[in-house]
Amino acid sequence: MVELCDECGFDARELTGNRDEQHRLVVAYADLERLLDHSDADRRPAADTWSAREYVDHCVDVAEVILGWVADLTDGGAREELSDLAACRRAVAFLVSPLTEAQRATVLHDQYQQSVTVEWLLRHLLHDTEHHVLDVRRGYASLAMADHPEIPFRG
Repeated sequence: MVELCDECGFDARELTGNRDEQHRLVVAYADLERLLDHSDADRRPAADTWSAREYVDHCVDVAEVILGWVADLTDGGAREELSDLAACRRAVAFLVSPLTEAQRATVLHDQYQQSVTVEWLLRHLLHDTEHHVLDVRRGYASLAMADHPEIPFRG
């Protein structure tokens, strides 16, 4: 089972393992942190579209759940509560780097429609996080276009 996304371009087949996933997650969390430092971070671009802060809160919540499962499945030891993006980066560095191939193949049952491996969980977390970086960027662009209709942003 491989995650592919025609909206954000995510292709799990391109990933090469722990180091690659860890690096990309750390980069995505850093991107979100930079994007959160924006004057419009609390504004929704549309009533049914989250603000940047809401996307970040969601990313932290998803990381808390998925990395918790990874820690439990791989006997990853004690872990800190994930309350912000910095904690997410620390948890990724602590948990992902030392995973063995056997640990990556460990299976989680009864959380999704089908059983999934630790490897799938990490790649799903990465996709979710990178996709939301794109969502936040699109939200800011949408706000800018709405705030400045006199500027021809397109063509």
